[in-house]
Amino acid sequence: MKDKTVVVKMVHHHLFPLVLLLLWNPVQSAPEQIDCCQCGSLELRSPKNLQPNIYPSPFQVLVKERQYAPGGLSINVNITSIDNTRTFVHFMLQAVFIKQDGSISSDDSIGEFINLDEDKYTTVKDCGGSAVKSVDRLKKSLIRFSWKNGDVKRKGHIKFRATIVEDGGTNYWVRELSHPVEDVNLPPLDMRPNKHPLIPVINTEECGRVKGCYRVPEGCWEPYCDYIATWRRTAGNNYEIELGAMTDGVTDRYVAMAISDDIRWGDDVVLQCVHNGTSKETQVNVGRSVDDHSTVLEEQRVQDIAITGPKDGPLGQIWGKRLRCRFTVSTGAIPGFPEGYKHILMSRGGASNGVSQRHGHGVGEIPVATPDQVSLQEKHNVGDFARFSLVKAHGILMILAWAFFGTTGLLWTKYYKTMWPNKRFYGERYWFVAHFNCMVMLVLLVVIAFIIIFVEVGGYSKADYLPYEAHPILGIIIFCCILLNPIIALLRPAEDHKCRPVVNWIHWFFGTVGWCLAIPNMFIGMDFGKAMVPWWATWILCIYILYHIIVEITLEVHQCCTHKKNKERRKKYEFQKRDNPKVRIPEPEPAGRVFKRNMLFVHFIITCIVNLIMLIAIAAS
Repeated sequence: MKDKTVVVKMVHHHLFPLVLLLLWNPVQSAPEQIDCCQCGSLELRSPKNLQPNIYPSPFQVLVKERQYAPGGLSINVNITSIDNTRTFVHFMLQAVFIKQDGSISSDDSIGEFINLDEDKYTTVKDCGGSAVKSVDRLKKSLIRFSWKNGDVKRKGHIKFRATIVEDGGTNYWVRELSHPVEDVNLPPLDMRPNKHPLIPVINTEECGRVKGCYRVPEGCWEPYCDYIATWRRTAGNNYEIELGAMTDGVTDRYVAMAISDDIRWGDDVVLQCVHNGTSKETQVNVGRSVDDHSTVLEEQRVQDIAITGPKDGPLGQIWGKRLRCRFTVSTGAIPGFPEGYKHILMSRGGASNGVSQRHGHGVGEIPVATPDQVSLQEKHNVGDFARFSLVKAHGILMILAWAFFGTTGLLWTKYYKTMWPNKRFYGERYWFVAHFNCMVMLVLLVVIAFIIIFVEVGGYSKADYLPYEAHPILGIIIFCCILLNPIIALLRPAEDHKCRPVVNWIHWFFGTVGWCLAIPNMFIGMDFGKAMVPWWATWILCIYILYHIIVEITLEVHQCCTHKKNKERRKKYEFQKRDNPKVRIPEPEPAGRVFKRNMLFVHFIITCIVNLIMLIAIAAS
């Protein structure tokens, strides 16, 4: 019966954390085999967690011909490295019909490919034989194909597109396009993504000399900047503004610049550059930021005197994956336009019919802000972005609370009650002193972190979609559990009281619920953009939690294996104590104590190292 009880306790101790950890996977899963690609979308079949690179691809799809005739001669198509220094392994290549404006009309593959390098690289046909993909793992810098549309009834202008996975498997580019190949039997294409001619790129060589600049990352060249804003005073209250951002290639997108007293998005004057994919027009709006979006001032659109475009071109446009605008703003025509030294904030995201949508709360989705205040009247050259110190403090305290004091305190109370039976610290057993102090520190750190984040947010979190919406809800439940548990521990009756087991189970229940919810909540919190936690830190914490569960399971198995021997020792001790009531007989040392001491020492060292790495990662990122 005793052995069954131990097994039941093992299930209670480990089932909930293990199931929750498996269900909640912050980085989706362990690295999977690359499986390229899905027909139509050309997305990777696996791993699902790998995101495509949005920066310019080092590989390209090259087509020599500009025209073709269905049923006519073949077309040569190459996938090649631009500078021959980088190689790719996996790919899928297809030909698709395009509309008159150059956009893709259908994801269905057409025609048939022949591998001209089959003596070097192995490929197979897919998607009904109309697409081709690699099956070997050889590094490639060039692979050649011949393509032909043998169906004379299927007419239309085409483009070739490919998903290309770089050697190493962590970088890939999806749906990289060739130039169009026109059907000689149809009217020529009108491929302008914008109604107007291209505007020049933003000149970053003039930053700090001719104009002020804010760039992320610091010192980037405009085609590779996540965000860029430049300003130059022309005359009076007029400023020439340039805005640019890297987008995901979808045409309905926006980039916005806000001018604020602080680094938070809200109640500030905003200048928006918004591209409308339907009308192919890029407009500039004036508005005010509200929480996680902007409200446009309808009476102050482009046609008003506040915003004017250049004489020789449009206000802006989207080209490839870059959205940029160039315009002149008359600050005197905008009510409440801030003067003096202010923070510049930049945001980007989706749009719908020329109206910007809400930005997200994750990494890379929240607005960035200048670390220090700048003046539009001066030629600053600013890089980097401001950090949210209170958010980082909240994260550091929670990591310390749960990944250090929480894990350590749990081990002591579960597996070390019988250790050092004849030693006391101020009259208390070692396990109780260690567990008590760990739990006190956990409660204090959680309470402080709870207060800090409420001060930072200004109340309850405004995150309105999962998983971020769940973070404050879980946090409040955890907070209630860790407040109730010490109260229950203080009020529980004596050990021989009949209600003591019930109180112990209640104490265990609240502690287990708090611990099980804290695990996924830590991972959700690390994914918030304001925390700015590097991706590898999430992996470290995930591996550590798995390691801790393995340690607990190991100690549980060890406890089961030594249970019978310890039971016999305890029974012998009770007999001796009963036969010699006036003699002080020391309690028996538990079997396997050396192993348990070593496990505790190793766990403590690893816990210290992991927590130190996590604290540095959060504080320095």
